[in-house]
Amino acid sequence: MHKLTKFFTILLLAALAATWTARWAPAQTANPDAATMQALLSEVRQLRHTVEKTLSLGPRMQILLQRAQFQEQKVSRVSQQLDEVRKQIAAETARQNGANERLTKIEQDISAESDAGRRAQLEDMRAGLKMVVGNGPDQQLRARETELANSLDTEQAALNEFNEKLDALERQLEAPPASSQR
Repeated sequence: MHKLTKFFTILLLAALAATWTARWAPAQTANPDAATMQALLSEVRQLRHTVEKTLSLGPRMQILLQRAQFQEQKVSRVSQQLDEVRKQIAAETARQNGANERLTKIEQDISAESDAGRRAQLEDMRAGLKMVVGNGPDQQLRARETELANSLDTEQAALNEFNEKLDALERQLEAPPASSQR
């Protein structure tokens, strides 16, 4: 009988140990599992936040990119127009400088000319050149140049504004996700 009592005592202790292990061991291992689950849950929340942010900023970025491209085309077009007007002004100025040189030469020729017929002819040429020299570049061209320069400044400022907005959106995309717990 002594062996039987010993057997039941061992069996009872084993049952108690199994019960204790079943009851307390999961609580001890649940803490690391709970911490892992919390970390994973936090990571999933951050990932969701990042995806939502990217999805919400994507269309705005695309619209701003399109607008910036249109604005860049406007700046390019106005810049080309301004260059063309400036070329016209330079051509007019060169024409006027050439006329000034011819006028100086004709005046020298008049003072040196002794033939009255040739002198009258040179004086007629001088009168015509004085009209050309007095006109200078067309005032309408100068006004157009000023208008286009102002327009270019305005359009460039608008393009810079679009680029600043794009930079701000880019910074928002690059910003580290806020650790928000939902």
